[in-house]
Amino acid sequence: MRKQSNTLNFEGQNIYVGIDVHLKSWTVSILSDHLHHKTFVQPPSPEALSSYLHAHFPNGNYLSAYEAGFSGFWAHYKLVEMGIQNIVVNPADVSTSQKERLQKTDAVDSRKIARSLRNNELTAIHVPCRETLEVRTLLRSRDALVRDLARMKQRIKAFLYYYGIDYPKEFQHSGTHWSRAFMNWLRNGIHMDTEEGGAGLSLLLDSVESQRRLLLEATRKLRALSRSDGYATDYE
Repeated sequence: MRKQSNTLNFEGQNIYVGIDVHLKSWTVSILSDHLHHKTFVQPPSPEALSSYLHAHFPNGNYLSAYEAGFSGFWAHYKLVEMGIQNIVVNPADVSTSQKERLQKTDAVDSRKIARSLRNNELTAIHVPCRETLEVRTLLRSRDALVRDLARMKQRIKAFLYYYGIDYPKEFQHSGTHWSRAFMNWLRNGIHMDTEEGGAGLSLLLDSVESQRRLLLEATRKLRALSRSDGYATDYE
């Protein structure tokens, strides 16, 4: 008598995976076209999910989705790299019943993502390439430096006002502030009554000068990037 093979083979079958992404764990729901396999919690690891899918649904056609948010796109890149057809979606686009709104849990969220994926109700958002994301990081870092520098300058002005220190005649106009001459006056032309007061002002000035150096470095990098192929019009 011929022995029947018990080897699992899901070739040609779609396996739908809804992922509720959190910092320390993922809640995962897995559906096929006809049934709900399981909802479970796993480490926040694309590798762990890929291993589970290959062990329980060998040769299946794996499709997954998670909502855009704090976690960014690193998981998307890894899932796609491992052969999982992942999409990232806008949370507002995931169909939610009234009951699901009232009973909102990670398990409910992952199941509704998997269900919407199976029903072809989800529209993927655009996922930029990693290079583009890293350029954006540099842009955001520069913007943050600009804001931080403005706050530090304001602290120094508040310091002067608090101690009743008037600007010399040559610095009465705000357009003359933060020049080399102005910084030299702040550094050497102001005399506090105590060593501690002088140290406090020096720390503020050191912070401004440090931020200016960092801002200059970021600006130079972006200008160099703007002159390279593919980014000629992205930064001026």
